Amino acid sequence: MLAVTLPSPPSVSDPLPPPAPPVPAPVTPPLRNGQLTHGWKLVLTCGWVAVILAFAAVWKSSWTLGFSTWWLGPQSDPRFVGLLVLPFIIAIGVLVLALANVRYAAIVGIVGAFALINIAWGDVGRQIKFAVVEFSIAGGALLISAACLAGMVRGADDPR
Repeated sequence: MLAVTLPSPPSVSDPLPPPAPPVPAPVTPPLRNGQLTHGWKLVLTCGWVAVILAFAAVWKSSWTLGFSTWWLGPQSDPRFVGLLVLPFIIAIGVLVLALANVRYAAIVGIVGAFALINIAWGDVGRQIKFAVVEFSIAGGALLISAACLAGMVRGADDPR
């Protein structure tokens, strides 16, 4: 049979191993007035990504069903490219500002939501069902952006 020898436990007189070098903590710059905290920045970003996906669904549904919205036009004769991508330009603009954590990005989101509401107004007389969906998307964007005002950093010098 083999004999197994275990190492002896350290005695009190043995020297301690040297301490591990300290790991420096990551340094993040402090947030300025008007910027969003990390969690609220994530909420604003995810909300506007959902707006982009929802308008893509409106686009696909409009052309699949053959009921054109005013900003798309019929599939056989679509509008010019600047108008085709107008809701996406607005949403991507807010999304980029949110990702960069630009000051007052939530307020820009509110303005962008009102721009999307104006886009939805164009379909009220044409395609009321798509207009309802577009109003719902814009309303959701407005609510998300307004909720993100709660996460804006306010300093001691800010009277709010």
